[in-house]
Amino acid sequence: MGVKKRWLFAILAGISLLSLLPGCAGEKATPTETEPPGTTPIPSIPPIPPIPVDEVSLEEAERIVGAPVAPKYLPAGYEFRRGFVYYQPAPHLNLYFSDEEMPGEVKTVQDFASLTHKKFILNVDQVAEMPSSDIHEGMAGQHGGKVVDINETKGWLLVEAGGGQLIWFQPGLLLDLSIVNPIPEQELELVKIAESIG
Repeated sequence: MGVKKRWLFAILAGISLLSLLPGCAGEKATPTETEPPGTTPIPSIPPIPPIPVDEVSLEEAERIVGAPVAPKYLPAGYEFRRGFVYYQPAPHLNLYFSDEEMPGEVKTVQDFASLTHKKFILNVDQVAEMPSSDIHEGMAGQHGGKVVDINETKGWLLVEAGGGQLIWFQPGLLLDLSIVNPIPEQELELVKIAESIG
């Protein structure tokens, strides 16, 4: 008789426990914090269509923007390797300088990511209006870095452990010189390259 009572107690305890669970008690389960709320689904963002690029020489790049953009100074071993142009709607140039060959098929802007070599990249954009004269101070105040002089023109320079970036303007052009993968004296090298353009 004692065994039957224990079994009966165990069954009743189990039924009581199950009745506390929302699914077994016929109650609607309330979502926990880890479950997503029952909201309308977020619409998917369509992928950005590939932006086609054309490969260009340094001479062609200069003809496109109507100004000299080839550096007369590069660190030892570095040279122009590849150049590309695309339009948004004004021309945008991506010029690559490296101490090694840069093979690989590049048909769209998205393909630039495949050029993972140690390199300097000079981006050149035509601009309709020149910015205010204090833009570089504003960038330094907002993003860090400092204001530097490039042939009596202000530029904004940011150098970090992984590389550096130098942005300045020439009449009608925005120039953005960056280095991917650090090199010795990269701050000095970025300024020297910039000063040799034009």
